[in-house]
Amino acid sequence: MPKRVLIDEQDFLSMPTSLDKTELVDGEVVVSPAPSFRHQEILRRLVVALSLWAEGRSPRPTIGLAPLDIRFAPNRILQPDLFVLFAAIPSHHKGPLDRIPELCIEILSSDRVYDRVTKRILYAAAGIAELWIAEQEGPLERWTGASLKHSEELDRTVQTDLLPGFSLDLQRLFAG
Repeated sequence: MPKRVLIDEQDFLSMPTSLDKTELVDGEVVVSPAPSFRHQEILRRLVVALSLWAEGRSPRPTIGLAPLDIRFAPNRILQPDLFVLFAAIPSHHKGPLDRIPELCIEILSSDRVYDRVTKRILYAAAGIAELWIAEQEGPLERWTGASLKHSEELDRTVQTDLLPGFSLDLQRLFAG
């Protein structure tokens, strides 16, 4: 059996640039398969809804999406499908973001355990306030609280104190 080789953050960041969703988790490089059209459609709808909400805010939150590296801890560079950060990112910024988003969103695809379990644990360890995990046909799981221990399954509307004034009709989000 070949010996498993772990890499450090410096080696990871020196890898060739790729549009693949490539993440670093404690020395392991994780490359996700290309998302489905349905995944991208749900992502697009979420980006639009959150961007419209963000436009009316001052200061304006950053709405970001993969592939964009975020350093959640040393040797933990992840790419949430979508995230909300209550800070502006300078247009000239290079390298992984060093600020932890307030909200991360994952749309489940073929690697469901990684998206649903592993990333939730990593996000919780980094201290994010909320995690949304969306099935491609619904529902949406909203994880909150210390260490993201509290979950609720939503199928009609998502609202959160984290995003004052934001409301999303989940039946429209998941409509075919």
